[in-house]
Amino acid sequence: MREEALESICAALSISFCEDPAHLETIIDRFSEIFKVKDRLQSLRKKCEKFQTYTLEIRPVGSGGGGSGGSSASCPDNVYAYVLEPDTCRQQVLKTSGITKLEISTCKDVSLKFGLTLKKDGTPKKSGVSRSASLLKRLTFSDKKSGDEILKMSVFPLDVSVRKNINLGNGKSVLLEMTLVRNDHRNMIPLMEFDDFLEMTSSFHEWQAENCETELYDGNLGDPTFAMFYSIAFFFEIPSFVLKITEMTCFLVWDDEMKKLDEKALTDVSLKMAACESEVDLQHPLLNPALVYLNDCACNTIRFILEPYSNEPFFPPVSNSRLKSINVSLKLIADICVLDVWDEFETMANPSNFLSSELKKLLEKSAWKYGESLKKMEFHELCRQIQNLWMTLSNESQPYYIFFHQFDINYIGAAMLKLDESLTIAIKASLDYQLHEINLRNPIDLENFTKTTMRLFVTLRNLLNMVEAFHLPECQLFHFEEWFTDITVFWTFSWREVTQKMVERTITLDEDGDSVKYGARRPLPAGLYSFLCIQKGISDDMARLEFTLPHHLVICSASVVNIMCQNINAYAKKLFSEAMRHHEEKASRLVRATNGIEQAMCFVEEGYRRFAQFQRVEEYVDVDDLAAVRTTSTRLLKSTRETCEHQISVLLSHFVRLKTDIVSRIAKNLCADGKESNSGLKSYMREVTSSERIESILECCYGLVDDVRCLLLPNCFKLSTQHFATSLETQIRKNIRQRQPAEYYSNIYIALKYIYEFLEIDDRKDIELLSDLHLNSFSTKDLILSYYDSLCEKIDRTRFGNAPHVDVHISYVKLEQEDTISIQIKLVKMSPIEWIDVLSDRVDYFVRLELFPKILFPSNKFDSPTTNPMPQSTRPQWKQLFEIHVPLECFFLRGACLAISVFDHERFIDRLVGRGFISLHSVPQASEEKPTQRLQIPLLPNDYSDQNNVFYQLLKTRSPRDPIAKEFIETRTRRHQRIRAIQHYIRKNRNRVGHILMGDTCT
Repeated sequence: MREEALESICAALSISFCEDPAHLETIIDRFSEIFKVKDRLQSLRKKCEKFQTYTLEIRPVGSGGGGSGGSSASCPDNVYAYVLEPDTCRQQVLKTSGITKLEISTCKDVSLKFGLTLKKDGTPKKSGVSRSASLLKRLTFSDKKSGDEILKMSVFPLDVSVRKNINLGNGKSVLLEMTLVRNDHRNMIPLMEFDDFLEMTSSFHEWQAENCETELYDGNLGDPTFAMFYSIAFFFEIPSFVLKITEMTCFLVWDDEMKKLDEKALTDVSLKMAACESEVDLQHPLLNPALVYLNDCACNTIRFILEPYSNEPFFPPVSNSRLKSINVSLKLIADICVLDVWDEFETMANPSNFLSSELKKLLEKSAWKYGESLKKMEFHELCRQIQNLWMTLSNESQPYYIFFHQFDINYIGAAMLKLDESLTIAIKASLDYQLHEINLRNPIDLENFTKTTMRLFVTLRNLLNMVEAFHLPECQLFHFEEWFTDITVFWTFSWREVTQKMVERTITLDEDGDSVKYGARRPLPAGLYSFLCIQKGISDDMARLEFTLPHHLVICSASVVNIMCQNINAYAKKLFSEAMRHHEEKASRLVRATNGIEQAMCFVEEGYRRFAQFQRVEEYVDVDDLAAVRTTSTRLLKSTRETCEHQISVLLSHFVRLKTDIVSRIAKNLCADGKESNSGLKSYMREVTSSERIESILECCYGLVDDVRCLLLPNCFKLSTQHFATSLETQIRKNIRQRQPAEYYSNIYIALKYIYEFLEIDDRKDIELLSDLHLNSFSTKDLILSYYDSLCEKIDRTRFGNAPHVDVHISYVKLEQEDTISIQIKLVKMSPIEWIDVLSDRVDYFVRLELFPKILFPSNKFDSPTTNPMPQSTRPQWKQLFEIHVPLECFFLRGACLAISVFDHERFIDRLVGRGFISLHSVPQASEEKPTQRLQIPLLPNDYSDQNNVFYQLLKTRSPRDPIAKEFIETRTRRHQRIRAIQHYIRKNRNRVGHILMGDTCT
């Protein structure tokens, strides 16, 4: 140790224990023994005297007396004080008044003498002074053996005023008050550097270890060594935290050859160090070097602790037993690493970072070795090893994760980053080799390859999910899906082959048992559950893969839908062939097969988006590919649905045939005449009314439908109703009677309408029989009204292209006192008529207004006003106003209409050119803001045919037995005959009429 440091330690001890000289001597002896300076101890102590001096303050208090009440406080002149040291003697004259200060370096072996003159011999005679109980009495009442009295400085108390009557000789004396004051010059003591303090601490503990009697040194200093050590630290104001750091560094580099250190010593120091950490002064000059040295010692200790674990297999995790050992070994170092003081010195190296880096190196080294071993494995062994790796990381990594996490190391992340490159090389090389060597014609090899690669894919997906959970940077494992780009197609092929075989092995209808066992449920084939599990299995396989690469998603999504549709077709074909075979329970087999096909189809239709991972496809695939997948899936499902519904329809048609007897009985009862139904009644029986008969028929039909509804699924039931309706229609057509009153058809129509409604047949207009019955149930009057209403609708709907039209202003008002409607109509003009040859025809247009039909508006009660002819005009403008009165009950009746008939006035007979119709209920009502409304009424050609009008045909059919219908048909027939006659006359005489017109022009 440096001499200056030893001097500082000696000075610190001298000052610290100066109050107890005896104890001080013990301390100094121990100091010389510890630091081995006995041979130069006195010189050290001599050097240290300058750091602690004394001052004797002398003040005269009177003469001769001994108290404060003596004579005036003065001192005779020429009174000297002599300081007698071992080697020298000093004198100093006392002030006659006031305080005289004598500077004394040390009290040991120093005497004091007073006199009037200075002695020449220099060294007075020394006499020993005996110590007694009262120093004050000893000084006051000491015997005066001579005139010169010598006072020992060592007997003076510190900071206590002592009065002494000093005999000066020659009969003179003086009463002096003396106070010995100690001067502490510790600020002059050089501060200890950390190296010196560290060496001092080591010396203390090494001496204590050498002199302890136990086999292990417990780190505790004995007395007075303990007092010395802490007194020095206190003297130099060294914080307890720095003190404990220094002790910790000494123990970390302890030499066990001298004496082994008890581990308890390190633990105790660590606890004390953590306890006093909060009180540390961060600005203390020794803290920084102490921490630096502590870091160096801790790092060396870390290297020493981790050396035995350099070949430890930290990855993959196997057992946590070795972790316990290393965790115990690093406990002390961990306590040092977690000290908060390291955070206050961010730029300073700390053992925590070093420990983390060393442990990370061990982990990465273990992962690298494991990766190198993967490169040497065969494909199947590699797959098994990666599977084991995943299982181990899932089940055994938690202790490892916790252990490394306490050192701020991501166990899985660090290992996987180091393993990433080796893992990538090993897997890609193995996959490429397997693709090159696989025998595509061997289904067993292909199936095994599919299972192995899918399992490998799932394992890598799980590894990636684990890696992503730790937010690691991009690595090659993130792109592992690209390694399987050429393998996906084999998976889809294997899915299809395996599932097709499994579908073929599902339970047949022959093994299904009777439908009675299903109770209240709709009967389903027993093999359906197995089939749905097969379908779900395909979806589960794809979902487990969790694709994110668009290539995989597009191929597998479309393939899953395609495979499911193919499986449905295969299962439906199997059920269809089994159900169509002759069997005593054919009805039950037909129902189960139908429901099985429908349920299989609905299962895929309702869940195909989930099965084919459409949500994931929408997330990762671009718009064009997504649209292609959707279109393909929709097309496949639509085609499969059509095929299944065709098979279901065939099955249901056979099922309905089994119910033909019931349907036939319903049809016969429905078509029977009321009189025929009552003819078989006895005399005491009441006649059955028409409504009761229909109600009975409906109840029978409802029972049949309810039985079928309970057996079939909703969509199958809906399809079956079509077959039941067709069968019922066929039977009705066989049994219906012709040329019956409208009431007969009306009853059948009403009953059939209720039956169709119960059968949930929505579009009743497509049912020809129902439409025919409905029309035949009309009265003749209703048919005529419907005929005219259809003409009005046809005009409003088609407008006949560029047909000519008549412009009118029309409105109606209700007369207040009469139940009559007044129609105000103003005929304005007419557009040219294309079918009139104006070059050869003489046209004199006029308009006649008529109310139709005539059964409501007879000609003898309702006038038909006409306009004036407009001679030789192709664009006539009449501008005439007419008023027509219509009964209120007829005005809003559908079919009641106003006909606007345009005629060409001829010499012999007026020729009808065209006719338009306005429904009376569509005439606008007059208002103050708009008295009339302008309308353009299209004109039907005069040769417009009624042959395509259904109401006209019904009236024509009814005319032989109905006078009203007969009159209507005859009127329409005469009109058409007259039109054809006029057209024939015009064609026959066209040239003559043209010459006459030309002659008139020339004239």
